[in-house]
Amino acid sequence: MPRLQAAVSESPVIATLPEGGAPTPPEPTLPAHLVRWHGLWQGWACGGRQCDVRLAVERVSATQVTVAFAHVNPLQGLFAERAVGQFVGDELVLPLTGARLTLRLRNDGDMEMAFWKPEKQLLSVGVLTQKQIQTPYTRTIERIPTPWNDGERQQTLEMVVYRPLGNGPFPTLVFNHGSTGAGNRPEWFKLTWSSPEVAHYFTNQGWQVLFPQRRGRGQSDGLYDEGFSADRSKGYSCEPERAIAGFDRAVADLDVVMTHILARPDVDRAQVLVGGVSRGGILSVAYAGRRPEMFKGVLNFVGGWLGDGCRQVAAVNPVLMQRGANFKRPTLWLYGDRDPYYKLSHSRNNFEAFKAAGGQGEFLTFEPAPGRDGHSLHNEPFIWTSAVDRYLAAALGR
Repeated sequence: MPRLQAAVSESPVIATLPEGGAPTPPEPTLPAHLVRWHGLWQGWACGGRQCDVRLAVERVSATQVTVAFAHVNPLQGLFAERAVGQFVGDELVLPLTGARLTLRLRNDGDMEMAFWKPEKQLLSVGVLTQKQIQTPYTRTIERIPTPWNDGERQQTLEMVVYRPLGNGPFPTLVFNHGSTGAGNRPEWFKLTWSSPEVAHYFTNQGWQVLFPQRRGRGQSDGLYDEGFSADRSKGYSCEPERAIAGFDRAVADLDVVMTHILARPDVDRAQVLVGGVSRGGILSVAYAGRRPEMFKGVLNFVGGWLGDGCRQVAAVNPVLMQRGANFKRPTLWLYGDRDPYYKLSHSRNNFEAFKAAGGQGEFLTFEPAPGRDGHSLHNEPFIWTSAVDRYLAAALGR
């Protein structure tokens, strides 16, 4: 929690407090350490900062606190409730309907938040603040034209653009999303994905970061069809033929994306990186081998196409990684322990297959933060920042 930063949420919908939601002036005799809790708070929660959170500490006394709380994301909708809580040590604990909210103030005045199913299941965490938040970038949504159509209408792909302050052209990272778990939750397909943590790291250094959404993902047009079972309700297929056909469809999408990106006036074509997480990681490695002249480097966060629980995974993941061997610059592979999809031993084997085919790179492993799994490594910049710093310095000759 101490490593999480106050920031604006990435949710396209804004949380609305329960009716009222206005703090009353604190009592003049209230101790200063309790006055600090008082007022309106806002910020983020959930992975990728996808939840918007608003909180009003309405009344504070030495024995209890009244809070209006609102938490929203596009998938689950709005949760809004008023609650009365008590201090337990340095934390404020509030019982909610089917949940529990725990708050803790930091020395800098910001507030840490943990949202629990009553006892032990952590639903989300985040940081709230009363400060005006400054970001090192602007975040916009753009549409990429494609050669495909749906009837008579041209299809387009959604792309999230994090642009640093100042004038371009900018060195640019194209960062590719992964899958949706087992692929059997179609409501997840329509969630636009980005990584504020990756974007923040790069835009702080003057990089533009682009998150394209492939066909049928986020608000992109078309059918999401990256290797599903014949019965799509069963999710992704472990059959190599279906899996690799789905991978080739993702490559076709990235071809369209890169044609668009390299024609943009805000892109410094001499300084382009490609990267991604999970399926986006293996896609980036293989694609760099397909288009080696486009990129200065590759960042692979926990890349793989099929989970290592698939019986025929050896016919897919190492084979696809070998496609990247034609990229003759160094690549960086970042993997975490306790990954529910790819054991470290499996991922190392994929890397060895890549190297045996002539690929160049470094394979690094990390211990995830307590309570996290290794597949979410991209959300933990304090773990990988120094490694990426070194890689960029070497890849770009800085």
